[in-house]
Amino acid sequence: MPYMLGGYRVLWAVRTGNETDRPIEELRVIVEKNRLDVRGLSFRGKRDMCLLAREMLTGPVSHEDASVLCRTYRKNCKYYRTLIRKEQAVLDMFSGPMMYTEVLEKCSRLGVCPYFAQYILLEEADIVSLSYNYIFMEGISWSVKRIVPFSDSILVVDEAHNLQHLNLYSDKITLNTISNAAREAAERGLAKIVDVLKKMYSKVAEYRKILKDEEDMLFDPEDFRELLSRSLLERMRAHGQRIREQQIRQKKRPHSSLYHLANFWLSVFETQGTDGFAYIASRDRDNIILELWDMRSREILSNVWKQFYRVVLMSGTLAPIDAFAETVGIEKYSGKIIASDYDPRRVLPIILKGVTTRGEELPEEMCLRYISLISALVGKLRVNTAVFTASYRIQRELIKHGLLEELRALGAVVFVERKDMKGDEARDVLTKFKELSLSRDYGVLVGPASGRFAEGADFPGRELEAVFLVGIPFDRVTARTKKYIEYYTQIYGRDKGRYYAYIVPALRRASQALGRALRSSEDRAVLVAGDQRYLRYLDLLPDYFTNSVKVVKYTDFGSTLEKFSLIK
Repeated sequence: MPYMLGGYRVLWAVRTGNETDRPIEELRVIVEKNRLDVRGLSFRGKRDMCLLAREMLTGPVSHEDASVLCRTYRKNCKYYRTLIRKEQAVLDMFSGPMMYTEVLEKCSRLGVCPYFAQYILLEEADIVSLSYNYIFMEGISWSVKRIVPFSDSILVVDEAHNLQHLNLYSDKITLNTISNAAREAAERGLAKIVDVLKKMYSKVAEYRKILKDEEDMLFDPEDFRELLSRSLLERMRAHGQRIREQQIRQKKRPHSSLYHLANFWLSVFETQGTDGFAYIASRDRDNIILELWDMRSREILSNVWKQFYRVVLMSGTLAPIDAFAETVGIEKYSGKIIASDYDPRRVLPIILKGVTTRGEELPEEMCLRYISLISALVGKLRVNTAVFTASYRIQRELIKHGLLEELRALGAVVFVERKDMKGDEARDVLTKFKELSLSRDYGVLVGPASGRFAEGADFPGRELEAVFLVGIPFDRVTARTKKYIEYYTQIYGRDKGRYYAYIVPALRRASQALGRALRSSEDRAVLVAGDQRYLRYLDLLPDYFTNSVKVVKYTDFGSTLEKFSLIK
């Protein structure tokens, strides 16, 4: 705050656009309590802020949809044209911290474009909350930088543990993308392009033979070079762009598989030979996915930090700080770990000996052992509980051996995260699970430790009072994982490379999952690390867990729970 009052701006970067309101809500409390003259802005993208898209397009609108619509209609857009005349009225509405919904509502009443109105407000904002993309992606960061000079700004990065896996320039296509692109080309009489796409489809479909026994594989872009000249790809992209423009005129979402496919291959060929990119083929049922995977973090981020006056990176799971700093390209820094203020009498951390998910397969005996331990925890506590598994594979094995039936027999309402779960369904599951904390019933949420509930959800108070981690969420050793370790080994050497690429991310995921149940010093929770290998990695687990952890043999788990009662 003193820096802001001294003339510096603060750019508060959050992982996704959906999270931009939270810092401004906190700012509003500080401003009101201390009677400060500070203006803050929750900055959103066109998907959330384009009034024309809301009028013209039906159904969910993506960022790309809104951007195409804006480029097509901006010159004649009534909201954009009115904004030019009402710039002062926009400035007059900025009197303190503003959530994006407030900007949207006030601009709607003025009849001006909310998205571009934000850029007018940027000139007056002391603190701006915005998504990572507006800081880290060169293609759009300029739009903020031209108004808020980074050299006169302090960057705060929230949930900074995500930075190692930015994947900024990753992209993917599928067999379905290819067949849809061929259909679009056929409808426009583009016989040569249809022929090329049919050959591409056949070549990609051949990967099914290899992927029958493997989760993924590396593919060589050179196998497609003869089929896809740059001039052909640019023609495909031009045809795709015309399709998108036609769809806009018909008030449809501007989506073209031909456009997407051409962009994908142009990016693939442009990145060939550049360290930090990999080309992965994987299988999803009968579909094949081709992915351009951007593994870089240090190379991109080290250039970003230099642009700012100061940078503050924070998260509950940055330790070990030296490893984090090295992987995100920070050379000079001051690191500080703030001790947790949780009452140890309200937290029971346990590491179980005699159980592990180590190995390619989970033996039936071990599977049943885990189910028995989870049932003991749920049956004893009868509170909202999360069972976070090392992977979907482990989750499937537990379910196959009767986990859900055991939990329901105990009277629990069971919720299961699926790989193909859509956002709306996930939000509905989360709401129903949390609401059980207000009733006499209780729920069990089952999902992977790398899933949306283990990493991205908050469960304060009674919403979650127990967590059971089944195994350590290491990445499965597939072609993708091997390539990632190889890339990090190339940069940091053999020992550090594997540690940074494989060990640290897994323990960060575990720490994130454990922390779901502790959101304030008033919370109480039983936290079970269900794998004896956690004993090797105590230095990578949070202090609220390690400070009072009990190491318990799996056969003594039930009696340990019987002896212990948390302070209410």
